Amino acid sequence: MSENNETNNYKDNITSYDFLDLSYDSISGLTYGKKLGGKRGISFETNPEKYQQLIEKSKSDKKLAKHKIINQNPLNIKINKMNKEQFDFTVCIDTTSGLNGIDETKILLEKSLRLSKKFVYISQVNFDSDVVLFKKGFKTNYSDWSRKINHLTSNIFFNILFDFYKRGFIEDFLIYYTIPIKNSKDPIIHPLNSPKNQPNFNEESHPSKNENIKFKNIYRNINVLITKNGYKKIDDILESTKKDNHILYDSRTGIYDDSTEKFKDKTNFKSESIIGKVNKYLNSDI
Repeated sequence: MSENNETNNYKDNITSYDFLDLSYDSISGLTYGKKLGGKRGISFETNPEKYQQLIEKSKSDKKLAKHKIINQNPLNIKINKMNKEQFDFTVCIDTTSGLNGIDETKILLEKSLRLSKKFVYISQVNFDSDVVLFKKGFKTNYSDWSRKINHLTSNIFFNILFDFYKRGFIEDFLIYYTIPIKNSKDPIIHPLNSPKNQPNFNEESHPSKNENIKFKNIYRNINVLITKNGYKKIDDILESTKKDNHILYDSRTGIYDDSTEKFKDKTNFKSESIIGKVNKYLNSDI
C-alpha cells in the first residue's frame, strides 16, 4: 500500500459510527460490515481517483451516503484517546494480501484491534493450498497476481495472533476457510504456464488444463476472527456470515484434525492442555 497523509483523528463526531472498514474495496467492506451487525462505518480509500468516484457515487446512493470515506492510508492512523476502542469492530477484506510483508500486517492488525471494542474480522484469498496445487500442475489466478504480494498463510496468521494472545491483547481467535474449490474445473484454477495477472480461466485465451482433477480441503478464502475485552459472541458472528466454514484453529477448542474430522480438544495423551503446556513459556523468548 502506498504512503499517504497521516490520519490523526475524525473530527466530525466519530461516535455516530459503529465500525471501521479497512478493506481494499470500500463498498464491499461497508456492505460486509452491515452483515456483521454494523450500521454506519468509516472506510479508507488510498487511491485519490477511486476516492473521488466513491464520493460522487455517495451523492446518489443513500446506503453509501450514511457512511464516511476518508482518502488516507489506514496504516497511518494515529491511535489517540478519541478513537481508541471507539468502534464496535473492524472489517478488513482483501487488504492484507496487498500489504508489504508481515511487518505491515502486524501494524494493520494491531491498529485494528486498538480501534475496536469487540472484534476484528479479516478475509483474504487463501495461499495455504499453493504447494498442493503446484504439485498437481496448477495455481490459482490470485497466487500469481502482482498486487497480491503478501502471501500470508494460516501458520503466519497463527504466529502473529498467538503473540497478541500471549500479551493478553486479545481474547480468542479463529482461523478458518470458506468457499471450497472442489476440482480443477473451477475458473480460478489455472495451469502453471498461464501468464500472470489473469482473470478467470478461459479455454480460448489460456493454456489448456486437465479439468477432471478432484480436490479435497482446498478453499478459496482464509478468514480470521479476533475478539477482545471478553466478547464471547463468536458463534453469532459466524452465523451472520452464513458461509460453510471450515475451521482450522479455534483458541476455545484447539486445532481441527482433517484426518479424523475432529478437534484435538487442546489435549495430548497425558491429558495436558496444549495451551496449558505452552503457558509456562509465555513470558520467555526462548
